[in-house]
Amino acid sequence: MKDRKWDFIPFSYYDRTGMERHLEQRAAQGWLLERISNFGWYYRRIQPGKIHFTVTHYLRASQFDPEPTEEQREFHDFCLQSGWKLAAASGQMQVFYNEEDDPVPIDTEPALELERIGKMMKRILPFQFILLVIGFCMGGSWLWSLTHRPIDLLSSAYNLATGAIWLMLFLWCAADLFRYFTWRHRAKKAALLGEFVPTKGCQKLLMAMLAVTVLSFAYLLLADRKPGFRLVMLLMLAGYALLFLVVNGVKNFLKRRKASRALNRGITLAVDVVLAFALMVGIAAGLFWGLSAGVISSMKESLDPPLSVEELTGVEDSRYITRCQADSTFFITQRNFYQHIPFEERQAGENVAFLDYTIVDVHMSFLYGWCEEELLHDRDDWRGDDPDTPYYQYVEIDPTPWRAERAYQLWVGGEMPSSTYLICWPGRLVELEPDFELTQVQMTLAAEKLAP
Repeated sequence: MKDRKWDFIPFSYYDRTGMERHLEQRAAQGWLLERISNFGWYYRRIQPGKIHFTVTHYLRASQFDPEPTEEQREFHDFCLQSGWKLAAASGQMQVFYNEEDDPVPIDTEPALELERIGKMMKRILPFQFILLVIGFCMGGSWLWSLTHRPIDLLSSAYNLATGAIWLMLFLWCAADLFRYFTWRHRAKKAALLGEFVPTKGCQKLLMAMLAVTVLSFAYLLLADRKPGFRLVMLLMLAGYALLFLVVNGVKNFLKRRKASRALNRGITLAVDVVLAFALMVGIAAGLFWGLSAGVISSMKESLDPPLSVEELTGVEDSRYITRCQADSTFFITQRNFYQHIPFEERQAGENVAFLDYTIVDVHMSFLYGWCEEELLHDRDDWRGDDPDTPYYQYVEIDPTPWRAERAYQLWVGGEMPSSTYLICWPGRLVELEPDFELTQVQMTLAAEKLAP
């Protein structure tokens, strides 16, 4: 039977009531808190029973202190005289427990508790407001893309994962700030009457955000198929984990060596800044090397496309190369093929054909209309002489040659049809952009190759 237990239950900084309730539940299960660190809460086995806990904040304490100060020891002794034993401390947060049936509270003045929590939160609120703004901008942009550019968003595992993380961050920050200021408003009124108001954080939402973050990164690693991408992600995660471990290791080492608070803080912050800068430089240099060496790429060369210039024109040329960019999620798969002859291999004045097309497979039928609308209006921002009319517009044409449900041809300036087509089959959209006019025979051949 294990005598030690670990868990990681994140709470809002001000949610003393939630922490106390959690610790009392653990004690009833036979676990008593004995240590708090950045990696979680640690317990030792005890006889299950009813134990009272209180979480308070000693503002003169610091996580960089090598040991409790004389004033802090006096505070602990004062609490002990009332039956409150120190269970664990982490920086300013002090956790006490009492095994009496009806113990006298440590905090007897609601106004003092309100003041302590308020001073602690003043140091945290600026960062939380910054996260709120960032989460709002990034999450809002993600929602805008969901309705206006669903193909790029929902076909990319990276966009899908990071967007979900930013959106959850915004929801948590907004809910947590609302809960804190609501509690503070009520606590101010209750303090005038000498009454305490229980705190209520957003623990479940915070846990949901962490779960979404972990699952999003896991999905990102499993779903993305770009060359070298997984290696880059794993190295970046390993780098950040190493940074976290080294910084905490330096801080704890200096605490064991009894370094002063100021010295510990200065060295730890210096190590943090230097290692963070080195990590950023290392990531940038690694990406530059990987892209230049071809180890990392969003494009793949020399793939066999479903349709080629040679098949459409009947002209064989070994100089043609094909580039493909493919993104796929359980919502949408998007593949773009671009076939051309490199400029440096062309002869002077040589006229060569190229072919560019995008295949969009929509795996969720309710998204099909959104995707079709995106492709139809993707060029609406291009304006000609008339600012109220898009310069490029798709016009519906007879879908029979394509054996499709619908087909469109792109018109330029409202006067001239181009060689760009949008073909709509069940579950698949194809935007075909050759630089030459297609005949009926070529349309039929393209339909045979590109249809699902």
